[in-house]
Amino acid sequence: MCRMKVRVNAKINLTLDVVGDFGKGYHKLNMIMASVGIFDIVEVCVSDKIAVTMDMRESDESNTAFKVAEICHKEYGIPPLKIDITKGIPFGGGLGGSSADASAVLYCVKKMFGVDNQIIESIAARVGSDVNFMLKGGICNASGKGDFVTELEYKEYSLVVAKGKCSANTKDVFNKFDEIGCATDYTTQFLNALNGGNELEYIGNGLEPATMALCTDMEKVIHSLQKYCHYVCMSGSGACVFAVMDNMSDANLVADKLKNSFPFVKACTTLPYGIKEI
Repeated sequence: MCRMKVRVNAKINLTLDVVGDFGKGYHKLNMIMASVGIFDIVEVCVSDKIAVTMDMRESDESNTAFKVAEICHKEYGIPPLKIDITKGIPFGGGLGGSSADASAVLYCVKKMFGVDNQIIESIAARVGSDVNFMLKGGICNASGKGDFVTELEYKEYSLVVAKGKCSANTKDVFNKFDEIGCATDYTTQFLNALNGGNELEYIGNGLEPATMALCTDMEKVIHSLQKYCHYVCMSGSGACVFAVMDNMSDANLVADKLKNSFPFVKACTTLPYGIKEI
């Protein structure tokens, strides 16, 4: 096999708590992450040199998919790869777009060249905190830097995901959190409620105040979604916000109402997988 094409899903954070730090700018996290039906298409094939295109524009060595291909080639003898990415996951949204693309390349490398799963997970941890979750998919509790992942029982949630014009820079958000942030415990409460309560009462993101201080239009997105739903939360370090609706019919209606208000609005569901071959 010398070519593969996959769909790789975005993620949302149903919860996110900053519970400590590792030093050197790295924070200890505790989160509930879920795969959702917003996705990139990634095609990987053997080539004479490593190359990555994103929406037909060439990307450089800073691209996470490029980093994966480079590690695989230099350290594990995998042939150079040409990687074509068609973006559906918005940039700067906290939906894990760059991690998704890295995980897609690792998935293809594993399938195409029979690379051991332990090696795949090791590379994933090196290139991005969310990459191991993206490979696993479904709904998981992620801790540490986000790279220690425990699978949870899958539940389907109907969602509206929206983003304003402002994008969030993860480093800036964590720096702002260090200035103004406070301790939260959404994840523990969410997990406890799974045993018989309403876990959606505990969706929440400890980074939200920091991101709102940097992304001036995110508050408008939140308030717009709150008109239709009680369960509204930011994903990741922002600036995408999601609402958990009663059903997909309601989600589609709300997305249709808001589609002209913000640059990105999408109705979707959570999904039990992260990557699918196409």
